[in-house]
Amino acid sequence: MTEVLDRAQPRIGGVVGGLLWALAGAGVCALAIPLEPNLLEEGLTLHIAQRIAAGEFLYRDMLVFTGPVPFELLGLIFRILGPDLMLGRWVDVVLHGSACAASFGIARRAGAGPLAHAAAASLAAAPVLLFPLFAIFFYTTVAVHLCILTAYAAVRGLRSPGWAVAAGCGAALAVLSKQTIGLVLVLGLFVSLPLLLPRDQRLRVLGAYVAGGIAVVLVTLAVYGARGDLSALLRGLVVLPLLLGDSFAAPYLNLWPIGDFSEAVRPSSRLYLPPLYAHTHGILDPIDGWIVLVAQALYALPIVALVATLLARWRRPLHAAVWIHAVLLLALFSNLFPRGDWGHLVFVLPSSLAQLVLLVPAHWRRAAWSLTGTLVIVLAAGVGLATDLLYGLAGKATYGARISPRPVSALLKTPGVPMVIYFLEKWARPGEPIFVARSEPLIYFATGRTNPTPYSGVVPGIREEQERTILEALRSVRFVVMSDIDQPVYTYYRKELPAVQKYLERYYRPIGRQGGNWILLLSRGPDRGPTAIDLFDQQASARAWIRDANGIEIPPPRELPTLATRLNRRPLPMLLGPRGGGIDFEIELPERAMFQADVGLEGLVGLDNLYRHPRNSTLVVSVRSQGEFEEAARFRPLEAKKRQLFWIPVQVDLSRWGGSRVTLRLELVPEREIDPEELSWWGSPRIVVAPRAN
Repeated sequence: MTEVLDRAQPRIGGVVGGLLWALAGAGVCALAIPLEPNLLEEGLTLHIAQRIAAGEFLYRDMLVFTGPVPFELLGLIFRILGPDLMLGRWVDVVLHGSACAASFGIARRAGAGPLAHAAAASLAAAPVLLFPLFAIFFYTTVAVHLCILTAYAAVRGLRSPGWAVAAGCGAALAVLSKQTIGLVLVLGLFVSLPLLLPRDQRLRVLGAYVAGGIAVVLVTLAVYGARGDLSALLRGLVVLPLLLGDSFAAPYLNLWPIGDFSEAVRPSSRLYLPPLYAHTHGILDPIDGWIVLVAQALYALPIVALVATLLARWRRPLHAAVWIHAVLLLALFSNLFPRGDWGHLVFVLPSSLAQLVLLVPAHWRRAAWSLTGTLVIVLAAGVGLATDLLYGLAGKATYGARISPRPVSALLKTPGVPMVIYFLEKWARPGEPIFVARSEPLIYFATGRTNPTPYSGVVPGIREEQERTILEALRSVRFVVMSDIDQPVYTYYRKELPAVQKYLERYYRPIGRQGGNWILLLSRGPDRGPTAIDLFDQQASARAWIRDANGIEIPPPRELPTLATRLNRRPLPMLLGPRGGGIDFEIELPERAMFQADVGLEGLVGLDNLYRHPRNSTLVVSVRSQGEFEEAARFRPLEAKKRQLFWIPVQVDLSRWGGSRVTLRLELVPEREIDPEELSWWGSPRIVVAPRAN
């Protein structure tokens, strides 16, 4: 009896410990889910799931380049219970609690003893300490949790073919959630499992693992084949990811010099910082050196954990569960390539800490309870403090009846998105198509309006197809929503889909004067006419110049900066010297030529600076056909005592030079000497052909 009890005790302890950590992890996740609506990742999943629930088909009617599992799962839930944002988040609570229990189980079977609680605690605290991505339902969150559950099944599968089958199923589901993470896990387990087993057991366990994976793949192929969407599925899972290449690439944070960003990282440095820091510091505040050091330490953690595993093996044999967890860590670490920002790092940090816990030498185990207690207390205190901070920062839920989470980040607490949602709910007809141009698909779900295109955002690599489809759809669209400040987190919209950008400029205008908001609502207006010459596109062949202190034209000291698109206009910059500057275009003017542009927006964002338009200055349009330049028009773009948060449209009749080759000059003339580092700009300057008089 004693022998039986001795054998049963560890099993009972494992069940109880796993259940406790499942509840703890689910509880921490439940603390985070009432906060922070997510416009892109969660919005994408919600929007597509809602379309699936309405009878549309993934990959046929909606184009995505990740796996179907998260979308189809949430779509099924929506069919049964109705569309509700919190349903997906509660599924995430269940997944997270299950993954915490699995993390505890892996560590316990690795012989970590009391330190198994420390491994589980590192994951349980993640939804709050690594807020917000662990607390929302989208493809990466689902894939990460599936990977952790798969690793646990693989550890159990070393002794049980049934668990090996489960590991194969889990690995395949991870691939069908996010291909990159899942594929690394699939291959890692396929290679490592036989090496961790006696020779006579390898074929049986590996066969069971492969059988589980093949079963999931065959079921998936059968479902999509029965729909007639097999080619569409393969395109979304294989072809599109290959076309994407490194479109979303961002470098890994430099680990040297300590406390400073590299030149490659500096333009987008805030993307590498913990959100808990960002929530308490303004976007224009200088970044503290200590937080850079903290970020570098966290970015080094997965590398340290992987290297420490190899060094530990050099000194002593490691338990099979430690190696399987190392494979899991490697799979999650792969999520940082090609895009290495904070949003990808968070998913590898808990497993990195857990891996280091598993490597604690046996002779340190006497202090295991002390180490475990210290780490659990620190993490619990961190969760408490962070929860208090997040709830203190959270504003009211103002994103409409369908979006209950309260915004925390300063950007999402601004009135821009609520105003857009309120306007569309009031003025767009129920079910009316709208188009969300860039990366805010949550707007579709929040307003209950439909998307007339298969795209929930920009898909690099298929420009012509997207432009053709979107331009066709826009013919029946009254309202367009897009990020006002077109930041190059990936690339500029005007470069991704230039024909769509020009169409929006021609047919759409901001509703009212929306300057100051980061998100823009456009309404279809009068046709501004077709473009004969797009001067923004001609800037590479134009001649830029500045006037020095003596008023002499000289070449500019540096290249023209790239400015963010604002209020549906692409800014054409002009470098300035002490006495101004400009840019000359050699063009063939058509008959009845008209110059159109917008002027007056005071401030614009570039890759590395925030620029201010110089005050007390005049913008001048001049033409030279033969001899000297003749002034065609001049404009005072800025009011002297008022910030200018909107464009002023201007038009100049150039018909007297029509049909001839000319030099068109756009310049700024200051009233007094100015800072030579200043800029001026024109909004989407172009030449159009005036209609014939009746």
